[in-house]
Amino acid sequence: MKKPNKADQLIYKAFNRALEQDLLRIYLDTAKLNRPSSPVYNPWENLLPILLPMLLGLFLIITVGTFFGLAFIIGMVLIYTYYFKKIIDRHLLERTKKFISSDFDNCQKLWQHGGLVLATKTNKKIGCISPDGDWKEFTVQNFADFMIDKKEEDQEKKDEKPTTANK
Repeated sequence: MKKPNKADQLIYKAFNRALEQDLLRIYLDTAKLNRPSSPVYNPWENLLPILLPMLLGLFLIITVGTFFGLAFIIGMVLIYTYYFKKIIDRHLLERTKKFISSDFDNCQKLWQHGGLVLATKTNKKIGCISPDGDWKEFTVQNFADFMIDKKEEDQEKKDEKPTTANK
C-alpha cells in the first residue's frame, strides 16, 4: 500500500476520533467478513462452538444411545444459533474496530474487502457502504471538526484569548 498523505492522515485521525467518541457507528455484513478471505476472520471462533458439541454428541450416541446423542446435538445447535452466534458477531465487530483503528493501511484493506457500513450516531440514514462508497468523503462531511490538529487548535485558542481580554 502507498503511504498516506497529510490529508489522508487527518481524515483517518478524524475517523478514529469519531469512532472513539462513539459518534461513528460501524455495521457489518457478517456473511462477507466472517469468512476465510477476510482479514478479521478467526477460524477457531467459528469452528469450536459447533465442533465441540458435535463431537460430544457423537460420543453420547456411541456410549449412551442414539436418542440422547441426537437430542444433545439438536439442543446445542439451537443454543449455538440463538446464543453463541450473537457472541461471535460481537467479537467480530470489536475485532473489526481494532483492525480499522490500528493502521491506515488496515482500514483501506478492510474497506476494499467490503462488508462494512458506516453511519453517524445521530442519523443512521446518513451512511457509507464499502467498497463502493468513499469513507474519506463521508468522514470529511460528517466529522470535519475532528480534522483540526492539536497544534492548530492550541494556536486558535491563543489567538482568541487576547481579543477577548481586550474587550
